[in-house]
Amino acid sequence: MRSFLIRLFSTVQLTRLTNAFAGVANLWFIVLWTRSANEDLEHRDVSWIDWPLPIILGITAALGISISLYAGAVNDVFDIRRDRVFSPMRPIPSGRISLQGAAVIGFASLLLSMLSAIVLGTPALLMCLLCTTAILLYNTTTRHVPSIGLLTVGVIYGSHMLMANLGFRFIWPVLLIMAHAIIVHAAVYRLEQKRPKFTWMTVVGTLLGFVVLAVIAERQTGHRGVAWDHTAFPWYALTFPLVAVGIFANSTHAKTRFASSPAYAAEKLERYGSLWMGIYGVCWLLGARQWIEALILGGLVLLGVLWMLFVRDLGAWIDQPVGYRM
Repeated sequence: MRSFLIRLFSTVQLTRLTNAFAGVANLWFIVLWTRSANEDLEHRDVSWIDWPLPIILGITAALGISISLYAGAVNDVFDIRRDRVFSPMRPIPSGRISLQGAAVIGFASLLLSMLSAIVLGTPALLMCLLCTTAILLYNTTTRHVPSIGLLTVGVIYGSHMLMANLGFRFIWPVLLIMAHAIIVHAAVYRLEQKRPKFTWMTVVGTLLGFVVLAVIAERQTGHRGVAWDHTAFPWYALTFPLVAVGIFANSTHAKTRFASSPAYAAEKLERYGSLWMGIYGVCWLLGARQWIEALILGGLVLLGVLWMLFVRDLGAWIDQPVGYRM
């Protein structure tokens, strides 16, 4: 039993399975919003629009989890030399998972993501190819150039969300997730004291690049992507996601400020950053008065919190360093 739990914990560490809840939450938000939107608010040419909700949620859950597994495995495979020096307790350097085993997990996850995307249609498959390619590029090249690496992170999260509906017109929630991911990754980069360091050129380049990505997303979603629809989402409802942004900034600042080390602060920030993506989705749905949809997504967020607590206790039980403390 103990050996099984050790293998389970090692797999969770390798694939960063806890972060998979963020990927699933982002996809579920697109699905729930698209199904509840009026005919004139969202494109209705998605192939799954009339499918039973449990089926489409199951398919997008498989897609979100498999993408997250693939990203985690690829990252650890390419980071093996660095982890041997700075993170020797990671699954591959510690010998709990072989390099070949990690490669198999990554390849199998990639296949599962492609199969799930095929079920959703050709646009989903194209966005899946874009997302997985961006993940590979980030881990091999672009992360070594800070501004390009941060923009690649934005592409990864944006393309991941739009797998469910490439014609999603109310693009603001997607842009919020992209901006959130970029800012969190930038903060983690600084906390981990990676090289090269950020400069003012990095900030300017990232901002300009994000504007370009936003324009591309607006054009891709039907030339009306950034227009605000007051019927579906009145201005005052923006209070919900803005409050969520404020709470995240305040809580993570407090938690990282008193962390035992910059590395632990970075880990905590990354973990909370993933969890908060689902909370943003709940806030958008609440603002649009989509109560049932908000309840469904809120249940997924709660499940993610419980999973995080389980992994924390599992790590403590098998005498691993506590890396999932809330």
